[in-house]
Amino acid sequence: MSAAPKISVVMTVFNGGGFLAMAIESVLAQTFEDFEFVIVDDASTDGSVEVVRRCAEGDGRIRLICCETNKGQTACLNEAIGESRGGWIARQDADDVSLPERLARQWSVVEESDDVVIVGTNGWMIDERGAVTGMIHVPLEGSEIRSSLPFRNPFIHTSVMFRRTLADGSLVRYDERFRICQDWDLWVRLLRSGRGVNLADPLVAYRHLDDSLSRGAREETRRESAEIVAAAWKELFPAVPFNAELLREFREGAVCSDRRRFWRLHGRCVEGQARAVHRVQAAGALLPRDVRAGLVEIFAATAAAPWWTVGALWKSLAIRLGLVPGFTSESSDQKKGSLAG
Repeated sequence: MSAAPKISVVMTVFNGGGFLAMAIESVLAQTFEDFEFVIVDDASTDGSVEVVRRCAEGDGRIRLICCETNKGQTACLNEAIGESRGGWIARQDADDVSLPERLARQWSVVEESDDVVIVGTNGWMIDERGAVTGMIHVPLEGSEIRSSLPFRNPFIHTSVMFRRTLADGSLVRYDERFRICQDWDLWVRLLRSGRGVNLADPLVAYRHLDDSLSRGAREETRRESAEIVAAAWKELFPAVPFNAELLREFREGAVCSDRRRFWRLHGRCVEGQARAVHRVQAAGALLPRDVRAGLVEIFAATAAAPWWTVGALWKSLAIRLGLVPGFTSESSDQKKGSLAG
């Protein structure tokens, strides 16, 4: 490995519990090896530091930084970026899993595209046991991603890799005013300086837990996201009337009280495959209570992006039929190629 690694993988930990070792091991098992792994422990009290130290035995790529007092995730992320030496920052959450080829696939995009500033991926959704419960779909290409910014966060935080410095040489930093939606705010700012890309394959597994930070602080999440959305809308669509309530309903549940009005607004702003992504998200929310309305959204998604929609529906069916293996410590290294196409 070179003196200055190409990538710095960044993780923050606060009481990582039983998922931490698996998350770390998924990074150490990457087929791309030219990286350092900067882990900031935010004054954990559950033995997380000892878990990190055990994982670091025999692997000098891990650099552990311990906070004496709890500072919160956003401040810890900035500390990790400040300590990093790689030209690119790859995020990894302490309870999620990266598939073995994740970094290699993202690095190939970076090498081929000088204008890219952030690369994410689609992702599996898993529960606390590691069972696959769904898939997180995101917009794939630059204009689609950018036009999605005021509607929903277009990146999975744990999947992203972004430039460590901007064109003027300044260090990329999260805004510490945001405790929960710090990633969404950063994407808005990063995409002013370059293009974003999401890989279509699900290369991370996002663990959805009932006691996660954003679920435990709904009002703060609502306040932060509203501020970010309003600013993004003003920047991207200054000539289009802003409807804060419809946008809030969509990002919080993918269903709006006035669906027709929302989709007219959506159609004026969102481009390409992102239209199908949002329609499929709405269908998922509607089908359990209104099959007809859900099917309408699926047909609309198919009209917007036929082949993408067929692929998304196939993955959903495969999950329901139990054809997607779960993510456990024994099976995580077998995900290479599993329904990835």
